[in-house]
Amino acid sequence: MSALASWWWPKRPARVPRARAAGLVAGLGAALFGAAAILLKTGTLSWDVRLFGVLNQVPPAVASVLTPLSHLLLPAGITIVIVLAAGYVIARNHSVLPVAAAAVAAGLAWALVHVAKAIADRPRPYEVVAGAVLRQQPAHGTSFPSSHTAITVAVVIALMPFLPRALAAVAIAYAVLVGWSRVYLGVHYPLDILAGAGIGMAVGGVVLLALGVLLRRAGEPAQSRAAAPG
Repeated sequence: MSALASWWWPKRPARVPRARAAGLVAGLGAALFGAAAILLKTGTLSWDVRLFGVLNQVPPAVASVLTPLSHLLLPAGITIVIVLAAGYVIARNHSVLPVAAAAVAAGLAWALVHVAKAIADRPRPYEVVAGAVLRQQPAHGTSFPSSHTAITVAVVIALMPFLPRALAAVAIAYAVLVGWSRVYLGVHYPLDILAGAGIGMAVGGVVLLALGVLLRRAGEPAQSRAAAPG
């Protein structure tokens, strides 16, 4: 165990929430996805199309500012952010456990999203909505739910225990911007974003539960659930 601990277990106290809090995150995520799926199944989507129009069809002057920002949230930008975050948490915690947790979260979110996509089979908004503006290359696959949102939210939640509070807040804001960008770019409806966020929250909550179990079994002190110094 000592040899394993030398590179696996974090050297800083991890701010892992109690099982009840982690379970609440997972439950809320599952409920959010379930509600979105019900709305899609029942066809209660007029509000979704209207909100898509508000977020996607903006005046040219506004688009000239928002489009460069949104391009930073494309897959290449997300990959760079995740790699930088992974390097930071390894250096800060002297451990690969945070990166392993993020990788598991990303993989689970990706798998669940693609199962949901195959079942829902919802067309992309730029394919069916009159006046929809597509600001990137046409996307692959179906629209519901958003894989970018699900994976980003899941990874952010998985990394939260290992980040200082200020950076954790920045990470949450980044995940919100990723969701917004998918609507603005024309490849997702707002309902797709909510469903993706629900999957990300559910997966992230489960990963937090697993982290809590692992760290307790590894003999983490009680303060592992307290706030780590920034």
